[in-house]
Amino acid sequence: MTGLRGDQVTDLVGGVFDLLDGVWQPIRGRRRALGLYRAVVLTLYLMRRNEAQAVAAELFGCSQSTVSRIVRRLRPLLRQVTADFAGQIRQQAKRSAVLVDGFLAPTGNRTGVPELFSGKRHTCGLNIQAVSDLAGRLVDTGLPVPGARHDSKALAESGIADRWANHLRPGGPGMLADLGYLGTAAITGTRKPRGGELGQVRRACNRAINSTRAAVERAIAHLVNWKVLDTGWRGRLTDFPEVLRTVTGLEIYRTWG
Repeated sequence: MTGLRGDQVTDLVGGVFDLLDGVWQPIRGRRRALGLYRAVVLTLYLMRRNEAQAVAAELFGCSQSTVSRIVRRLRPLLRQVTADFAGQIRQQAKRSAVLVDGFLAPTGNRTGVPELFSGKRHTCGLNIQAVSDLAGRLVDTGLPVPGARHDSKALAESGIADRWANHLRPGGPGMLADLGYLGTAAITGTRKPRGGELGQVRRACNRAINSTRAAVERAIAHLVNWKVLDTGWRGRLTDFPEVLRTVTGLEIYRTWG
């Protein structure tokens, strides 16, 4: 239901409980429809499955408005609970080479919001830049940028280039990427010249880079198992960066915890 181990869910509930100073049920007045454990599971479930709140309300035996209130209250707290751990993983990953790639989080067309349509992926959404270690474990995501952005531009606009600047400097640990990042400081393969062929050495280098960087695609595949990033974000676009940070923290916790 949540994609997390039972002990991980229990630890998250404990962290949320601490952030609430041990107060979930009111001392006086009407009690909340769900206890804290079920409320946390509900919030995780909605991000993992991206079901409509009305469906979740039926499953958890409460009203849709209750679901909405719980999610608004607990989602930011889940991000806070995982923030320190995710930060430690990022610092650890900065000691060695990393991989980067982009994917599209569908949002549908939004009135008054330009440049969401991605010609490459033939749908509207937000370009998300994801960074993994060489084993294919997620370590970071950037701020979402319009889906029309090419990965080479999204690398900078998302903040990833700044946050991982040391990896992009000559002599740094290195950041490997596909040919969509040509023109950036990331390590990429070589594009075949127009009307020509690559030499044997260049082809061997391309194979080696592609074989190594394939691991980031596994990291993205695991990340989009949080279906809120895969089957279409229905909420306000202004809320999406916070949702992405929360899901990123949860996926890092799931993978590394």
